[in-house]
Amino acid sequence: MIKKVLIFISLCVYSFWYFPSYALEDNLASNTFDTTEITISQNKETENLTRQDFFEYIAQSFDKNILPSYKYIKLHFLDVKENSSLYDTLQKLVYLDIIPNKEGKIYADKNISAYSFYEYAKKIFHINISNFEEDTTNDLKKRYANKIDLEKLQEIIDNKIKKEETFWDLDTNTKEKEIFLDVYNTLKENHFDKETLDEKEMIYQAIEWLTKGTGDKFTNFFPPMENQSFQDSLSWKYQWIGAYVDMESPWILKIISPIPWSPAEKAGLKWWDIIAKVGEKEVTEKNSLYEVISWIKWPAGTKVMLGVKREEQEIFNVEVERSEIIIKEVEAKKYNDTTYYIQIKQFWDNVFEEFKMILNEIKEDKKITKIIFDLRNNPWWYLDEVNDMLSLFIQKWDAVSVVKYTTLSLMNKSKGYEEGLDLSKYKIIILQNSWTASASEIMVGTLKDYFENISIIGETSYWKWSVQTIKAYSDGSSLKFTVAKWFTWRTQIGIDGVGIKPDIELKLDEEKYKKGIDNQLEKALEIK
Repeated sequence: MIKKVLIFISLCVYSFWYFPSYALEDNLASNTFDTTEITISQNKETENLTRQDFFEYIAQSFDKNILPSYKYIKLHFLDVKENSSLYDTLQKLVYLDIIPNKEGKIYADKNISAYSFYEYAKKIFHINISNFEEDTTNDLKKRYANKIDLEKLQEIIDNKIKKEETFWDLDTNTKEKEIFLDVYNTLKENHFDKETLDEKEMIYQAIEWLTKGTGDKFTNFFPPMENQSFQDSLSWKYQWIGAYVDMESPWILKIISPIPWSPAEKAGLKWWDIIAKVGEKEVTEKNSLYEVISWIKWPAGTKVMLGVKREEQEIFNVEVERSEIIIKEVEAKKYNDTTYYIQIKQFWDNVFEEFKMILNEIKEDKKITKIIFDLRNNPWWYLDEVNDMLSLFIQKWDAVSVVKYTTLSLMNKSKGYEEGLDLSKYKIIILQNSWTASASEIMVGTLKDYFENISIIGETSYWKWSVQTIKAYSDGSSLKFTVAKWFTWRTQIGIDGVGIKPDIELKLDEEKYKKGIDNQLEKALEIK
């Protein structure tokens, strides 16, 4: 049976709203979802609870369900020392989407009132705490002041976490659900091979088909082994062959592009190569993307034999030595006296800092008149990093992106950084292709919204304008699912499923590229 971890969808949806100014505030909106109603007695109270106490209390409640990858998160808080116990605690809370990872102060030593504590208990744990005093004052802050019963609250939380809930414990109020349950029970009890049936595998397969039933390719269920591969990929520092891959359709594992100087590139793997075999294992319709990745990855220094299909050729073998892959997010260089080239490979932690330093070099060079932003094969990651980077170009308080959830919208506004660059003084070229996706599309679309001097060269972008969150389970599996869509401030109708069209449509000439000639970049260099 699968123990359901107490990480609520509401945390992902509401975290920006209920932790304003990135520290706990006392003015909170009223609760809007179903809660467990309890009453707190006055017998056991803890006074003068600090914000740090509160953070540690929440983190401890979820600690056993947090995967090790939380340690890869770099925090942006201004008053928290790295390697401190508080830093570790806040990494966990950011990992769970309970607090946003933004520049600002935590004020960890400041006390939190009981009123705020109870309000957050409702938001985070779905627990509604009734008034426990016999006065009739309407001032809730006074009624709850300095009366915090941690022991009672922990008891309720523990009971919630211990509750086991499996996928077949459904509300059987429809015929379809009744059939779903009956099929499972019939197979388990009456199938000829019932003694050898792997019930866990049956459950995992059923859950995977539930996610496919959404019709959303970005909603996925990861069984424990696949989940570990997925979590490793989030760190961008792992033992692998060094290639961007995707599985657009069952059993077609395609190489989007080898990472420059990676073992994959050195072994001769090319764009659009299909990996058909890994060692003696064939890739079939039963295998998912992260399952096949788990066959290929780690340990560094060992070799893996890949069966590769290229265009119309027969499958041939390529031996690749695995290595620890560390991706540099930004590459930049001055191409000639007047042109600066910036390739952004992904919007991961710290890309903003690297990007800002490059812009400073451009500002100091008075000869530069053209900037080329290369966002080809940049498929994803942090919207926060993109927003910060756009804040280097867009006036303070102007909108840079909009995130729309099912019940609310969040408008992200420019911070108007002084270190920024006036793009209107330059000719701007953006290179994109069909793997320019998600955060990259936000950058392209927003720059086009604000600046007329921008030309896009390449292919129509990927069209991924959705936001996913991860729900972890105590057996090591996880569910990644879509919780929101994002938009540029001006085109708020969205382009999910459509993509951004280039001003100059030009496909990459793969034959020339194999010889070291990039025809898309050459076109960008020609434009005056």
